[in-house]
Amino acid sequence: MDHRASCEQCAAIARELGEAYADAWLYGDQAFKDAWLATYKMIGGTDEDAVRAEELSPRAASPVSARIKQALLNKLAHEARSGHKILLPADP
Repeated sequence: MDHRASCEQCAAIARELGEAYADAWLYGDQAFKDAWLATYKMIGGTDEDAVRAEELSPRAASPVSARIKQALLNKLAHEARSGHKILLPADP
């Protein structure tokens, strides 16, 4: 069964997530960008990278990160209700 079905709501949520991430990078302060990069490095990174991400993440809260959080919650809720898999541009 292919769970990658798509609908207009899937497309809208994918767009919102993409816009939220783009805005976060564009308008985020330096603490937000530092936390984002530290978290990215943590994927497959070292213990030092993980510690750095944990140190920075509480200071990185901002309205733009709240927008990402809401978009992710919308994505998860829609996927749970519909059985769809919302793919983002970077997803295979």
